[in-house]
Amino acid sequence: MKEFRLEIHENSIDICGTNLETFAFAFDEAMPPNLDEVMPPLLEKILDVFGYSQVRDFSSGDKSFKLFASISEILIQRKCKIGTLYFTVENVEEKQLKHILDNLNISDFFFLDTNFQFSPNFDYKPIRFPELLCIANSWFGLDQLLTAVKGCLEVEITNSSFTIRDLNEFLGKWMAEEIQNMTAFSISISSDDFLGDSPVLGMTPPIMGRLAWQR
Repeated sequence: MKEFRLEIHENSIDICGTNLETFAFAFDEAMPPNLDEVMPPLLEKILDVFGYSQVRDFSSGDKSFKLFASISEILIQRKCKIGTLYFTVENVEEKQLKHILDNLNISDFFFLDTNFQFSPNFDYKPIRFPELLCIANSWFGLDQLLTAVKGCLEVEITNSSFTIRDLNEFLGKWMAEEIQNMTAFSISISSDDFLGDSPVLGMTPPIMGRLAWQR
């Protein structure tokens, strides 16, 4: 299957194929306001002419959610497999983003890094999880982690809303083998809310670990 790379920048859109064919749409100033209407049919023509059916890398840029959404709908309708999605848009329509993420087929890596403040009701449950999930946003909490570890191989969470009690609950469920069909073998969590002296598995923070290597 032929694949391509799609990148949305502040003043341009780049579509790059595996045979070094490149389509660059550059703008002197800001992107035209109706680009979310103009770009999808143009993208479809390019996909049809060159036979692209997979996206190696899809970078959203940080400016236009409408453009990202309109392109994503084309990829969903055509059932395009996406290797890597970099999502960094700052102004988000939650309901539409949930629909997009639930239906995009992201296979390898999903990276979300935005300062947008998601509501507690925002819940990411895709048709399949990528192998590596990297979320840098306070929205991602315990419920999302309990779902993600059943589909991803690696999960990396930063700027999260995790608390020590959340960590204790997650580890408790893991130790008790209550997390069925767990696929993740690597989980990394950092949070500014890892504060206080609540115990974790009966141990009081700070907890020091020691790893012994044997040959």
